[in-house]
Amino acid sequence: MRLIHLIIPCLLIGLIMPVGAFSADNLDFTIQENGDAEIVFDYTLNWIERFAVFLRIADPNAEFQAALERAYKKPVEVQSVTQGSTIFTIESLATIDETGEVIRYTVPALDFSYAEKILNEYWFAPLVQVDLSPDRTTVTFPDGKIISYYDVSKIPATSHTIDRVVAP
Repeated sequence: MRLIHLIIPCLLIGLIMPVGAFSADNLDFTIQENGDAEIVFDYTLNWIERFAVFLRIADPNAEFQAALERAYKKPVEVQSVTQGSTIFTIESLATIDETGEVIRYTVPALDFSYAEKILNEYWFAPLVQVDLSPDRTTVTFPDGKIISYYDVSKIPATSHTIDRVVAP
């Protein structure tokens, strides 16, 4: 009986608390000379989502991995996971076009809108607001050139040309 007196107030507090949100903070692509990519995804989970992850009902890392595999049609490896951050790698993500004295790297587009549909199928979907538009997305090329996008859910194909270093 005493347990009910503790559970009911906790449920009421949970019901009147503001709705939380899953927030994509940063998405960083680092392209290697061979076209492989390291992707760092930083995000924020609210208390409901942390609870769902704790109970293994939802796994944002697995969902994002699956979304990357669907989008790029390539295997995606999880390198490391911390609370609020995951590092992935994808082999040969960027296409490389070597013409004359230049090398052109092109990273394919990425669209998060279908991932929102998947997240909306979870039981806790009515309780959260999902924002899969990263505050900042960067694509870093082998020469250090960084191209940035802000608060977009559809990242366009991104290209960069590097002058080939020719030995004398």
